[in-house]
Amino acid sequence: MVVALAGIAVMSVGDALTGANIAGTAPLYGNALALVGAICAAGYVLAGRSLRQRIPLIPYVIVVYSVCAVVLLGLTVADGAALVDYPPQEWLLFLGMAVGPGLFGHTVLNWALAHVESSVVSVSLLGEPIGSALLALVLLSEVPSAITVVGGAVVLVGIAVTSQARAA
Repeated sequence: MVVALAGIAVMSVGDALTGANIAGTAPLYGNALALVGAICAAGYVLAGRSLRQRIPLIPYVIVVYSVCAVVLLGLTVADGAALVDYPPQEWLLFLGMAVGPGLFGHTVLNWALAHVESSVVSVSLLGEPIGSALLALVLLSEVPSAITVVGGAVVLVGIAVTSQARAA
């Protein structure tokens, strides 16, 4: 797990430390938010592991997804963001995100919580930035920096080592 976390650290701050040109006005702020998100995800995995031992998948995800939808709707309304005034292309993107990473990705994660050790599930979540970088490359033609590629490779090694250690 330490290897995978080291890879995430390289991906997160490597470009800033090397003086590379980083897009955005506050990349370290974004990385800090990602770190907070990772801590929340760890809590989610630990709680989910315990609950999924006792609750079947479908009732579990119905409750979890419903609570998330209500909380996100409340935050959106509180922020004053538009709820419906989006062009059709945006609605297709929303639908794609809901079905792909939302329903499929998170349901697989929640299934795994009952069948795989929580340490393996947790460390596998560290692969998300690698998937994001690959999607950015394919969909947006954004080429990751060399340090991002190195960090991603370290993350993948960490995931493999953790998975193999738990399987043995």
